[in-house]
This record gives sequence, C-alpha cells and structure tokens, in this order.
Amino acid sequence: MHEFTTGRLGRRSFLTAAALTLAPLTGAAQLLAGATPAAAADDAYDTLRATWGAILTGGSIDPSDSGYATALSTLSTTATGLWNSLSPSASANSLWPGQPLSVPANMTAGYKQLATMATAYATPGTVTTDGSGRVLYGGNALGAAVVAGLDFLHAQVYNAGATESGNWWEWEIGSPVSLTNAAVHVHPLLTTTQLDNYAAAIDHFVPDPTLNRYGTARTTSTGANRVDLCQVVALRGILGRNSERLTTAAAALSDVFPYVTTGDGLYADGSFVQHTSVPYTGTYGMVLLRGLAMLFQLLESSDWDITDPAAAHIHDSVDSAFAPWVWNGLCMDAVRGRAISRSTETDFYDGNLIAQAVLRAALSAPTTDQATRFRSLAKGWITRGDAYAPFTGTAGVAGIALARPVLDDSSVTPAPEPVGHVQFPSMDRAVHRGEGWAFALAMSSARIARYEAMNGENLHGWHTGDGVGYLYLDSGLGHYTDGYWPTVDPNRLPGTTVDTLALADSARTGTRPAATWVGGASLSGRYGSVGMDFRQYGSTLGAKKSWFCLGDSVACLGADITGGSGAEVVTVVENRNLGADGTHTLTVDGAAQSPTLGWSDTLDVAGWAHLEGVGGYLFPGGARVQAARTARTGAWSDINTAGTTDTVTRRYASLCLSHGTAPSAGSYAYVLLPGFSAARTARRAASPTVTVLANTASVQAVRDTSLGLTAANFFRTGSAGGITVSAPCSVVMRQRGGRLVIGVSDPSRAASTVTVQLVLGGSLVSADSGITVTRSSPAITLTVDVSDAAGATREATFDVTSATLTPMADTYVRDGSYADTNYGTATTLVVKNATGSGFSRQAYLAFDTTGVFGTVTAAALSVHGFVSDSGGTSATLAAYPVADASWSESGMTWNTRPALGSALSSSSATTTKSTLTFDVTRHVAAQALLRRPVGLAVAEAAPGLAVVLDSGENATHPPVLHLDLAGG
Repeated sequence: MHEFTTGRLGRRSFLTAAALTLAPLTGAAQLLAGATPAAAADDAYDTLRATWGAILTGGSIDPSDSGYATALSTLSTTATGLWNSLSPSASANSLWPGQPLSVPANMTAGYKQLATMATAYATPGTVTTDGSGRVLYGGNALGAAVVAGLDFLHAQVYNAGATESGNWWEWEIGSPVSLTNAAVHVHPLLTTTQLDNYAAAIDHFVPDPTLNRYGTARTTSTGANRVDLCQVVALRGILGRNSERLTTAAAALSDVFPYVTTGDGLYADGSFVQHTSVPYTGTYGMVLLRGLAMLFQLLESSDWDITDPAAAHIHDSVDSAFAPWVWNGLCMDAVRGRAISRSTETDFYDGNLIAQAVLRAALSAPTTDQATRFRSLAKGWITRGDAYAPFTGTAGVAGIALARPVLDDSSVTPAPEPVGHVQFPSMDRAVHRGEGWAFALAMSSARIARYEAMNGENLHGWHTGDGVGYLYLDSGLGHYTDGYWPTVDPNRLPGTTVDTLALADSARTGTRPAATWVGGASLSGRYGSVGMDFRQYGSTLGAKKSWFCLGDSVACLGADITGGSGAEVVTVVENRNLGADGTHTLTVDGAAQSPTLGWSDTLDVAGWAHLEGVGGYLFPGGARVQAARTARTGAWSDINTAGTTDTVTRRYASLCLSHGTAPSAGSYAYVLLPGFSAARTARRAASPTVTVLANTASVQAVRDTSLGLTAANFFRTGSAGGITVSAPCSVVMRQRGGRLVIGVSDPSRAASTVTVQLVLGGSLVSADSGITVTRSSPAITLTVDVSDAAGATREATFDVTSATLTPMADTYVRDGSYADTNYGTATTLVVKNATGSGFSRQAYLAFDTTGVFGTVTAAALSVHGFVSDSGGTSATLAAYPVADASWSESGMTWNTRPALGSALSSSSATTTKSTLTFDVTRHVAAQALLRRPVGLAVAEAAPGLAVVLDSGENATHPPVLHLDLAGG
C-alpha cells in the first residue's frame, strides 16, 4: 500500500469541494416527473462519485478568481453552442446535425459533447454566452438536456443489444468514458432504471477490462488502453453501486505496473511503447499516467485502494519516462506518434496534460521528496517562457484548479530545464539537452516501427523514424507548433538521409526495418553516442549514421550511403520553419546569402554556415551544400483526413547535402552548434573542438578535446580513437583530472559480451554490474556482459596513470637513387647512416596523443629490432623530435621528409633481437600539452650499421610510445 505523503490534496480533501460543487444539483431531480433518486447519499459509492466529480471539475473553485476567466469562458461558450445546436432526431439517427450515429466516431463525439455540457452544468461560474439568460451551472434545463441526450444515445446506438462496428475503441473506451463522466455530473437527475441501462451497455461492451476487441476476437488489453478500460469499469461500478466491478477494475490495473521487456507498456529504461512497436510517451503514455494518477486519487483510502507495491513504478516514471520529453511546457514530437498530425493537439497541448498528470501524481506520491519534486517540475514547465499562456488556455478549469495551489505556493521552486543526455534503447529514441536548447532523435529498427498512420492520421509520417533530429530552442518554442507538420517537406526532415522517391499516403505504416544496430551509449547522464544502421523502405538505400551529443554541439556523421530508387538521395542538415514571414539571415563562411523568398543555390562551403536565431553548422573539410529559402503551403487535411482544409503557408530555410541518384559509399560530416551566434560560429570554425576520427561503414568516431571525450559507434569489430572492441558496440569515454569514465552498450543486442581495450592504463575505481576488468596495465581491458542489458549502457571508472600508443603512421626513407621511393607498406623499418650515397636510411613515426588528457610526466619510445649488417654486431641509434607530424605514411620519401630536431636520447642494438627504449619526454610532453600529434624519428647520429626494426604492421612487436600521466 502507498505510504502517502502527509498534507497532500487527496480524495478526502476533494470531498468538501465536491459537496459544494454538486450542491445545486440536488433539487434538479424534480425535473423528471415521478423519478426515483438513484441512491441515498453519504455511502462509499457517493463518496467516490463526489471525488470523481471534483477531479473532473476542479471542485469548489472561486469563479470570481481571474485565473479561471479564460477556462470558464471557453467552457461556457462551448457548452452554450452545443446546447443550442443539440437536435435529437430518430429519423436522421443523429443527436447533432451532421453527425449520423451510423458512424461510430460520431457516437463517441456525441457522448463527448454531452460530457462537456454536463461539465458546464457541474462547474461553478459557467454562464450562457448567447444572451438567452439560461443557466448553465446547476441549470435544470441544461441538466435535463444532458439526460435526454444520454437516453437518446442509449436507445439509438449504445445499448446491451447493439453490436460493435468500426473501431473497437469507440465502443469500449471513447463512448463509455464520456458516458460515465457525464453521468457522474448529472447523477442526481438519473433514475435507477437509467443507471441500470447505462451499466448494462457498458457491461456488454466492456465485460472484462483485461480484454479489448480487435475485429471479432478479444485480445489482452495493454498499456494506456488497459488503464482506460479499468476507468470505465470502475466508474460503472460506482454509478451502479457494484463492488465486484470496482474490485475487478482495481485488480486489473496491476498488469500495467511492472516494467515490460517487449510490446506495450513502460520499460525500465524509461521507454513507453503502445501498439506493439510505436514510441508513444507523449500521447498513450500521457493517458496512462494521467488515468492512473486520477484512479489513485479516486480509490485512495477506500475499500478498493491500490495496494500493489509495483505501482511505485508509475510514480518513478515521472522522472525516468516523462520529464525528459517535456521542454518548457511542451512535449517533444519524437514521442507523440500520429498526434503530430492533429491541429488541435499540439506539443503544448500534450505537455499541458503531462504537467497536470504530474501534479496529480504528486497527490499520491509514495514519499514527500517525490511529491515535492513533481510539483517543482510541473511549476517550472507551466511558468517558464511561453508555456503559461497555452496552459491557461487549454488546461480547463480542473487543470487550473490543480495547478493554482502550486503556482501560488512560493515555497515550491520551479525546476529549471536540466542539462544532460538520456537514451531510451527500448524505443529507439534519445534526448540531449544543452544550455538553452534540446535535441531529440527518432529512429527505428527491427524492434521499433518507422512510424504509425491510423484512422486517417499522419498520412505523410514516412520518415519520422528515419533519424529525425528535432532541435528545440529557448528562442523559438513554437517551431513545431506553428503550422510545421502540414507545411514541411516530408522528404526533407532534418537529420535524415533519404531517398526522395514519391510515396503514397500511409505507405508502409507500422513496418520495421531489418536493422538491429540502432541505439547508443550514454555517459554519466551528460553525453551520448547515438547510431543507426539505416534502411529505407521502398528503396535499396542504406547508410550508417551517428550523432555524437557533446557539451555545446552535436556531431553528425554518415557513411556507407549506398543504393536508392533512382530519385535524388539527400542528407538534410537543416529545414527550419521561419514562420509566416521570417527573414532569418543565412550566412556562409562570413557572407550573408540572399534574403529573397524563392532563392536557392549550391554553395561550396569551406567551413561554416549560420542561420539567424537558430545556430551554426560546421562542415569539417568543407562541403557542397544545397541551400534554399522557400514558402510552402499545405493544409492539415493533407496529413489528417479529419483536419481542416484551410491552407497554411510557412517559410523555410534549408541546407541539404546531395548524394546523387545512385550513391555508393557516400558520406558526410557536420556539427550542429545550437544557439550559436554567427561570430561564435566563426570562432569555433577557426578553432574546432571536435575532430572526426573515423567515418566508415565499420566505425564512426569523434573526439571533443574541450571535454576530453572520445565517442565511437562500432558497427563491426575494430579500432578507433584508442579504443579496440571485439564486437559491434557503442562506446563513450571521458578523461578528466586523471579520472576516466567509460560507457559501453550493445545497441544490436546480438552479443553476449564485448571486450574493450584502451590505450590507457590505470586502476579500477568502480564498475557497474556486468563489467569485469581483465587487465589494468599497460592498457586497460574490460569485458562487458551485455547479454541482459537490453541496449542499456554499462559504466566503469578508472584512475588513469599511463597510456600506451602504437603509431598512427610509420615508414622509413632512403637516400640516393631511392630518394623518391616510398616504403610505407613495408613491414619493417630500416635505419643506417652510411658514407656512400643510396645506403642511408631513417625511420619516422607519428603517434596520436590528442586523446590523452592529462600531463605527460614521462615518455618512452620502444622499438624492437636487431643489427643486420656484415660490418659488425652493435649500433647506436638516437631518437629525434619531428615538429611536423602531418606527413603521410604512403607519401613520404627521402626528398619530402621533415627535418629532425636535436637528438633526445640514444639506445644500442645488437644482433640479438631486443627492445630498444628511448626517453622522449621533452618533446612528447610539450606536444601532448598542445593536443598535437607527436612526430618522432629514429636514426644514427654517426656512420654505423644497418638496424632492422619491426613496424606498426607487426602485431607482436610494434613500436610503442609509453606515457606516464598525472591528472590534467
């Protein structure tokens, strides 16, 4: 049983409010001549009914409080209009004109509209807005109209003798939810016979809340649908004074409390899935949280109180599942499914409902700390930025009544938007937050559907699971709210690499690609590596895509872009909604581009671009970019058959990278700088902090020197950035102050263990369960058990004391007639100082120390070799600094070799194979401090014998640079 917090506004606190709210209704029963009141007052069922009525109306509000003015006016206007247009017609089989009840959706609409009228009837402060002087709150005529409407629908369509048709949801959830809500509000006007009739209809369509009907066969109900069905049965039990129905409803809720591992419901990692494979935190998940919070409040302290200890998961989900997806009061579109195509249900609408659900969850939170946290979260969402106006406009009277005590309580501190990174492996989603911005990713895999279109909704959602990157900014919260979805080019969604072939409405809805490598690793809840083995439906196009979520930037890589249908393949860097008349300046490499609407150009970008009010874009190594400024017109009906046909026009600025019509092994690299000014973008381009370490079909990796962070997505076994792995995986590691933290995951869920070897050495500080350190020095090696991780990250922390590096390049050069010959592919390095032309040789080595963070206190170069010369048995070699480490292993010759500095140290070789060690601290420490690659050479200072050394191609004895480190 919940150990509820003291002082919370629970069911008992609502009773007084409910009694005051429902007081005007008691005399209205006289409207029905000869009617017998449904039941005597003051028993358990009346108590529950009063509680539910107060939940729905807000209880005993003060209608003179200006905070309710907008909500009361909206409710009054809507109820007045519905009342005026109410026109029951048996011949037309409709309750309202134009809504024939032969269409099940119109039956549900009818019940919803009656519930709205009933809510106005039960809410203090509602008044007619047509000048008629009729009474809404407690008005006899309005109450009678609602009752008559309920009876009409019962007689015409929703009764125990009817048969389901069309969408099962209309019969089992949509209609009975509104029916029971309306009946609660007008309960004193209903006879026992009427209540029995309504109960019989509900029992007919919802005999068991653990089941729902798909077609003609009942299946187990899950997730939000289970909660809704339990609400229907619980309210039917209250209205029908039936303990068994209430007991059944309360017991059936227990199935939604445990975490699931497949299919519908909440996952331990915070994911929420509905319809088997669709991420739906913002809609179905919100319905689940909201419904449970209401039922917890309703049943608390009653004979049907929720006592299942697993119910704590629901309260825990506020932080793990819902809070990451609410941004300044709106719910991110990446988890709203087909709701993005509903013009009346915006991201703010769903965000408002989540805020209300969180406030209500605080009333039943198991601990005081949790309740305080929930109120703080909700207060921050409601009051921050532009969120308050949409909240007061759409929350309704009950929502405002729920929020007012928290908003007015100065002891409740609004929680700020957090900075950090959260992976949701079980629904192929991730969200990353920086200062003043958030970036959400929506992907798909063999586990998660590309998108969902249903009931005529989300007709063009084709690519919304193909790696869309949603960028939210403090400076433009309404970007996706403001006519985005009916006007954006659905083949040009930011972050996607897409074959732009034409697709039919709802094409391949609900399908899942064959790829399993989708997900990534997070590090300390702050940074993340996200990747996707992308496969497009309707096309042979595939690609490897990665997003590395860093401190103030997101590095985006693509490789192995291959295939297609013959249409153009593009990667969309940006496609920003500029509003109805936006003229945001686009700057490329310091030059402002044309502000003219309709402008487009293909630009050779040397380093960077910037879009006013949005941020910067870096293109390492340059890029050819298709830039455009367009106006796009559409209607909500284009993407939702129930949407308005009124057209909407919005302006867009886009940046795309074309891969042609039949790419083979195409690639791209760019870095997003959210919120950056043009000047700051230019400075970052001149001194970049992010380096691309690898971008191939096997591995994509970056290093952020400002953070001391290296991140890599290994689609196959391999090495990058000082990390070598035994199986496909994702790795993020950060070295700071002598402390290394590493996170490892298996997004594909194909391996049982992954072995990770680093170039760093040290001692283990801590490790998650499942991590075994098999070696700490000279190189850390850890084995990660990922067999039951479900794509989640395992972390370990080390104190780093050393690094052991092998060459990123090595070769030797020879003079005389060989002065233009390259020996980069040789498996050995030869050194000799000869008096005659054509016999002198020098070895060059380059080491990447840029990923070694900390102070180098000692550096030793070790090479393995022997004297191979008939002229003697020993030779002295010296190590030299080489200032230029940018030479190419396959391009260096004697004539192009960089100059040597003064000798650093020497070592002797003999005819016996052995390791030669050179102290190179002076040069290496200085270069490492500057985060530069290190160049070294091995040569003879005076004429001597030929010495053969093993090169980096030798797996047993490659050259090694060993570093001793102190905290950086």
